[in-house]
Amino acid sequence: MEKVFTWRNSQINYVEFGEGTETLICFHGYGQDCTVFNVFEQSLGKKYRLVSVDLPFQGKTIWGEKEKLTPELLADLMTRFLLYVKASESISLLGYSIGGNYALGFAVAFKDKINDLWLIAADGLKRKPAFSFITKTSVGQLLFKSFVLYPGWFFSTVKFIKKLGLINPKALKFYKSTVDTLSKRQELFDRWSSTARISPGISKTIAEIGESDIRSFLIYGKSDSVISYKSAKRYQKLVPNTHLKLVDGGHRLLIPKTNEIINALLP
Repeated sequence: MEKVFTWRNSQINYVEFGEGTETLICFHGYGQDCTVFNVFEQSLGKKYRLVSVDLPFQGKTIWGEKEKLTPELLADLMTRFLLYVKASESISLLGYSIGGNYALGFAVAFKDKINDLWLIAADGLKRKPAFSFITKTSVGQLLFKSFVLYPGWFFSTVKFIKKLGLINPKALKFYKSTVDTLSKRQELFDRWSSTARISPGISKTIAEIGESDIRSFLIYGKSDSVISYKSAKRYQKLVPNTHLKLVDGGHRLLIPKTNEIINALLP
């Protein structure tokens, strides 16, 4: 059953399922919604009570905040949400794809409350200077907004880069499918901007989680053309108590077969 949590001017949609006693807060990928983790009820659902949320500007969440999310506001949001879902003592986190930024952001901000951190084909473990530039600087945001309204120059540049063989065709197809209309480009701007505000950055992530008692469980596809597993291997080397499983497959890992891998990793 879907539920709604009201915070300030926003209504955050979420679902709960699973028969476990420990709470696992889940963050989905780009363009998805909170129901995508239902596939893991037979694995994660045995250990955890999964609370899966619709991210800002996605699913059925109505994001009404005009003010930029500061660390203080994010802490207030998460604290109130945990109280609302009766999970204020300790929790675990799961992030898939772009949702990895949210899982990492809250893991760093609430590291004393986090038991397990699950990252499945998750973003957030690699430095992205270009992403930071277009989402966190005034000049970058201006260029981004220009792209939303006038994307011709961008597509011409991408076409040239493709001819040079500097971009993976599968990755190019994925990214083009997210920006081929004005509404999709506006959604991209809103979603990336909100993600950038919560992403802690890889250096801070490794430093903070590395000093904590958090157990990390990473599952990445060997042939993932969207998010490479190489950053996950680096994380494993630098962060104690990390368990990494590389699987034969690409980015789409929210599938029944992944339950077998999760069951093998479950502590």
